[in-house]
Amino acid sequence: MMHTLRLALLGTIALVAAGCGVIGGGDDGDKTPDPTATPPLPTAEIVIGDWVRENRNVDYIGDCGESQAGVDVGKLCSTLVGQRGRNRAYHLGPTFSEYTTELLMEESAEAGWTILTVMNRDPNQAIPGIDWPLEPGDGVVFVGLGETDCLNIREQPAVAAAATICMGDGNTAIILEGPIDADGYTWFQVAGEGFSGWAIETYMRLPEAIAQLYATPTPAPE
Repeated sequence: MMHTLRLALLGTIALVAAGCGVIGGGDDGDKTPDPTATPPLPTAEIVIGDWVRENRNVDYIGDCGESQAGVDVGKLCSTLVGQRGRNRAYHLGPTFSEYTTELLMEESAEAGWTILTVMNRDPNQAIPGIDWPLEPGDGVVFVGLGETDCLNIREQPAVAAAATICMGDGNTAIILEGPIDADGYTWFQVAGEGFSGWAIETYMRLPEAIAQLYATPTPAPE
């Protein structure tokens, strides 16, 4: 008799526990909280916008192609003009006008997009092609020197070093070493047919960069 009562009591306890979600795991009892999701890394346009607000104190609207006449006059916008691997090149300037600044950006898995260089556009010294980062092994072409000037190739990375040859527009070379910063310039050791030495990077471009023409400015509203 006692054995029968004990079994009945245990059965009742089990039923109550199951109904309360203690045994068998109710819908809420076994649910494991989801781990905190990692926030997405900022896009290139968000990084540019943050830079504009910090350094220009002007409203930034994003892509120049989205500019609205009568609404976005006096604001800044950007245009993607080239991409190479993990790098992007943007033109930044007032809406409905010529760009005023060139931005080079780089993407990494850890930080997302970051700005590598910011260069103000000088209409009197426009050098064609996107100024992509250079490194040893790259083939380069000398550009932006005009019909009468040439770029000195020097024995050492210094403006006072002796020049071994002077290279004009269209000449090519291979980068052997660098970069080295000296005398206010960034230098690379280059070599070509019958010459070698150090040259400043200002007038060197990747051949592919010459083909990446600057984007056409957003036309002014009619």
